[in-house]
Amino acid sequence: MNKKMLRSNTTRQRGMTLVELLIALVLSLAVLIGLSSVYVAAKQSFRFQENTGRLQEDGTFALDAISKELRMAGFAGCAGLKKVTVGAITTYYPTSVLSSGSPSGINGANPLAQIETSSAEVILQPLTPLNFIRGFDNVPSGMFASGAAPSSSGTDSLLFSGGSTESVAVSAPMGTTTSTLTIAADPYGWRNATLNGGAYNMVVSDCDSSTVFDGKVSVSAGVYSIAHDTGLGNAGGTFASSYLYGPDDGAKPGAIVSLMRWNFFYVATRSGATTPSLYRVTFNGNTRLAAEEIVSNVESLQLHYGENTLGTDSVTSDPCALTSPIPATCVPNLVADEWRTTAASVTDWSRVVAVRVGLMMISADDNANPGVTLTTPTLLGQTYTLPSGASANRLRKEFSTTVVLRNSVAAR
Repeated sequence: MNKKMLRSNTTRQRGMTLVELLIALVLSLAVLIGLSSVYVAAKQSFRFQENTGRLQEDGTFALDAISKELRMAGFAGCAGLKKVTVGAITTYYPTSVLSSGSPSGINGANPLAQIETSSAEVILQPLTPLNFIRGFDNVPSGMFASGAAPSSSGTDSLLFSGGSTESVAVSAPMGTTTSTLTIAADPYGWRNATLNGGAYNMVVSDCDSSTVFDGKVSVSAGVYSIAHDTGLGNAGGTFASSYLYGPDDGAKPGAIVSLMRWNFFYVATRSGATTPSLYRVTFNGNTRLAAEEIVSNVESLQLHYGENTLGTDSVTSDPCALTSPIPATCVPNLVADEWRTTAASVTDWSRVVAVRVGLMMISADDNANPGVTLTTPTLLGQTYTLPSGASANRLRKEFSTTVVLRNSVAAR
């Protein structure tokens, strides 16, 4: 073998050429760009799914919070809302302690009386078919202390009252009309109240009668009793119609005692927040609680009201109009035959038998799905107009339900 040729082969240059290096760099860059694109797409997909999931969760929770309370509107025991006696108490809502603008800016214990100042029934007797529920086409500023009303941005609000689910049974019959109500226990700690002299607005009811009154719980020698004397704010120390309440005696169901409360739902934006929230203010019978932020990212609350305007003539069985006054033979059929899309269009609140609740939920993040054209949403079947200054790039979804006011439509 030629030694010169062998020496030449063993000393030849090894490695990549410049062209090969450039090709490798280009291929590496292409792979890097591909991986980056996959990462960005995955991150964007995760962000979109996270916002969508939270929007779904928040909407379901908010709708449930309203509908659960709304179903109890007008509750006054098995006797029903229309059998509530309205003469035993000077005013259902105490004015002491709660007359200031705080907490929460709500002005006074009875918000509706701040709006409908000329209605004695509203001021003194809120738990009646006429006014146990009231909707508004905005957040009424008159319901709040000066300068405390939130900006409504065209969103509705809703106020309703009724007996609460916190109920106890009467355990012993009243001896006389001035006797205290006796209960077996105080499971909710009503006797520990300190505001308003420890008195609560209460509803006592059996299947014949219901009475709203101011009551105070005390215990002596293991016996729990509820006083209802004039010193607590009642007009008289006896129940109207000299009615005696007692436990189940076999002839009729026993009486129960519940707290009289109201809830006010509205939408407002918390200081420093970028999106509005659903708020609730509650009066628990003794104390008006601070405004509670139920859930964030609620852009709008819209309400439609199902009104019963027709009845059935008890003589001819023909349809009849529920004019004012209602004809003696015209029996309301308790069906929502007219749906009012605004509170202002409701002709008679005592004939509202259902409420349709619509919420427009928005994503927590702005531009949560970039590059996608978002369509104009609808809310309760109507074109939705974005509030002034709201971003059109947030995800939006409608949540709605219809709540039948069962304490208004139930046969008694």
